[in-house]
Amino acid sequence: MVAVYIYEQIIPMSPSDTGNLAGNLHNNGYFFEMDDKVYFANAYDNNCLYSMNLDESKPKRLTSMGVKYISGANGLLYFYMDSTSIGKGVSGLGNATNQYGIYRCKTNGGNQTCLLRDFCGELQLCGEYIYYQVKTDNTLNKIRVDKTNKSLVSTEMISPVCYDNGIIYYTGVSSDHNLHAMYTQNGDATTIVLPGYCFFPVVQYGYVYYLNGESNYSLWRANLYSGETELITSDRVDSFSLNNQYIYYAYSNAESPALRRCTLDGQNKVDLYSGVVNSINLTSRFVYFKVYGQDDVMYHMPLDGSAPASLFIVD
Repeated sequence: MVAVYIYEQIIPMSPSDTGNLAGNLHNNGYFFEMDDKVYFANAYDNNCLYSMNLDESKPKRLTSMGVKYISGANGLLYFYMDSTSIGKGVSGLGNATNQYGIYRCKTNGGNQTCLLRDFCGELQLCGEYIYYQVKTDNTLNKIRVDKTNKSLVSTEMISPVCYDNGIIYYTGVSSDHNLHAMYTQNGDATTIVLPGYCFFPVVQYGYVYYLNGESNYSLWRANLYSGETELITSDRVDSFSLNNQYIYYAYSNAESPALRRCTLDGQNKVDLYSGVVNSINLTSRFVYFKVYGQDDVMYHMPLDGSAPASLFIVD
């Protein structure tokens, strides 16, 4: 029994670990896919953490409090949890109403452990560390997934969510809005990747996709090897997420706002849903999103648009 206990206390980690999609985390990280399961914040249950199959069957509640910025690796989940959102039918939590911070648990919801008690913003699993924003002092920090080696990374409250192959790509906050790279396995050293006003970076296939603040927040991409930039769509974009085929984005237009989809090079543009949308999250089968003014519900539709958008209702 002692050997079993010791084994269960060992937290698996690797420098190659990567968490959720950057696009999802830019959109609050409500959905995360790992090992043929989807872990999500259930809007109908005050954003409590749930698991389900890829086809949305067999949902199961894993936490009694609301979560966001879900990530994971090696059979463990990492997320920000806030007890101001309590699951329906939950009682007897006592002091749990004061619980908040970054948590870790098994994929079945077991062994819930608070790694850090603080008011945090965006977070991402970057190798062996969780990089996270702290709202109380507007900084970026990190802590190893085994709850050790907590340290300050930057006095800027930069976003850590765009992580690829040991590098965090982020927008400068204080002195500029250039696109920077932070080398997490080289002392968190930084360099400028692209000058300008580059927001919400997402790396895919050797390109970094971003909103160009100098061009009416249109969607662009830059080749990470040549530095060459190109326009993807001249549409004004509020937010976006992408996979290896398509970009799903919130088209900002006073007359005809919509959830739109296009290929990675901007071709084959189609409207998927008419309205002001946000919180766009992707899994391998569905796109999930919220509609302005309806924060307590989530919509979904197949990635290929083979069925219209509808309310995502968890039985």
